Amino acid sequence: MGARLVTRVVGVGPDPATAIAACPPPHAPRTCVAVPDGTRPVPVAAALDALRPCLGRDPTAIVGLGLHRPMRPDELPVTSMRVVQHDPDDTVATATIDGIPGAVSRHLAGAGAILGVGVVELHQYAGFSGGHKAVAVGLGGRATLDALHHRDRVVAPGVALGTLEGNPFRAAVDALGEAAGCAWVLCTTGSAWFAGEPRAVVREAAASLPCWEDVDHASRQLVVRVRGPKAANLYQASRAATYVGLSDAPPLLPGGTILLDAACPEGMGDGDGERAFARVLARHAPPWNDLLDGPAPHGAGTQRAVMLALLARRFRLVVCGVLDPSPLRACGLEATTTPADALAGPDARVVDAPFTRIPRLRTPPQ
Repeated sequence: MGARLVTRVVGVGPDPATAIAACPPPHAPRTCVAVPDGTRPVPVAAALDALRPCLGRDPTAIVGLGLHRPMRPDELPVTSMRVVQHDPDDTVATATIDGIPGAVSRHLAGAGAILGVGVVELHQYAGFSGGHKAVAVGLGGRATLDALHHRDRVVAPGVALGTLEGNPFRAAVDALGEAAGCAWVLCTTGSAWFAGEPRAVVREAAASLPCWEDVDHASRQLVVRVRGPKAANLYQASRAATYVGLSDAPPLLPGGTILLDAACPEGMGDGDGERAFARVLARHAPPWNDLLDGPAPHGAGTQRAVMLALLARRFRLVVCGVLDPSPLRACGLEATTTPADALAGPDARVVDAPFTRIPRLRTPPQ
């Protein structure tokens, strides 16, 4: 669908313009750029402004919503480029990858170059976010997202936080992005920018991240703080709890408590995926064993419920500092307006950056 970039050189810099200058995007008469929505910590307007001189006439930026809610007008990036929002029900087919029916935004049809903007940080299934994910997931069709996030895929061997090699979920995302014609991406890690071929960008950016903090002992409690866009709703904030609690060696004693500190002003979340997540939790009683042992829940978004069910088998989760706990309680979650710090004991370990740096035990408890 789009032009392919044959070089595997990656440009790196402290700002997007420097990274782009080191490895410019392919040029085409018509270019589309997939950008993340407000749930990702990316300065989208700055990235688009740096890209604009390299693009052809009248490029289009497409906000990759996946199944999240559409952004409000005041939330959209302010840029000279035309900005549209993704509709997962208005797509064109690409290719079937490992049984996943590939489809992407109809806005990409006929584009000479398809680019992506994103962030490389820890991801529960893909190992790290970024790269082809901007197009394959952000601009993916509803059936694509449903199949990709099926329970059997997100719990498959090799699917793990911080793992790229041998990860079948990451392999599917990359293959879907290539089938859509994603040729080049611009990604940030928060401290640097990387530009170039999508797979190479993710590898180099991930290798630059100090993702793990080795600790010597387990605690009875972990305070996991979520701030910024991922604190908007429980669908996003719960990632922090499962990233830490389902990692290989969480520094938490068996049956210990994760105090997830997140305001969740949008409750469980307002997008289609978030609503599917809430419905599934509400239909099953905690600890939601049926989601793991019974028929797989249907639809993208429900994979978050599967992760919470896995977490509940090992630890207790309390969501703290919530503006209105009632929507969370209606779904079977423990939730309180009390801040996590007020509930934490003296041995509680604090995790301030759960999407970029996670504590782990040097030797797991016997």
